[in-house]
Amino acid sequence: MALGVNLALIRWQCASAEDFALPKDIKQMFKRLFAVTVPQMRHQGAAIAAGALGGLMGAWFKLGWEVTWPPRALDRIPEPQVLVTMFTHVPTSNFISLVIHFTFSILSGMAYGAMVEFFPIVALGTGIAFGLAIWIGAHEIVMPWMGLTPATWNLPLNEQGSEFFGHIGWGLVIGVFYQEFRRRLVKAAPVPTPMKVSEVVFIESRAS
Repeated sequence: MALGVNLALIRWQCASAEDFALPKDIKQMFKRLFAVTVPQMRHQGAAIAAGALGGLMGAWFKLGWEVTWPPRALDRIPEPQVLVTMFTHVPTSNFISLVIHFTFSILSGMAYGAMVEFFPIVALGTGIAFGLAIWIGAHEIVMPWMGLTPATWNLPLNEQGSEFFGHIGWGLVIGVFYQEFRRRLVKAAPVPTPMKVSEVVFIESRAS
């Protein structure tokens, strides 16, 4: 028995790193997923402006969505108003809630545009993945942690469904309008082309 264990250890130690390397197809998949864009095709200003406009359209979409499918019970105060009251200790109006709603959506759109200009993976699903990431980060983690909403597991399924599908639509609206506005501003491809790994190495060596 001991001899068998020792032989197994010897085989493990003698194995090369290539024996445990990921298959080439998986490596290529990860390279494509986390590729960066060609620097000459980046237009950060136009991308951020297009993202802001996309965020504005997304804010209008989400507002209409929440009227159709309310994301909270009628007796619950909207999260933006709760947030302001936490710091000011003064009750706030629905107008403040709308200002925060639109501001958050526009800033999110600007962040989306800025990131897509460098990392095309952010545009996965034309903004749907981005919308779901915001939903998980803001509504499932940060807001319950700050006490703005009940714990995730205490929220009714109807409210969770409204936020889940609402953020899918919100992200898609941002993604679609970002592409269209960027195309009009730059008169180029909506999303820069990912560059090859050899180009990344060349740029890094030139910078050093």
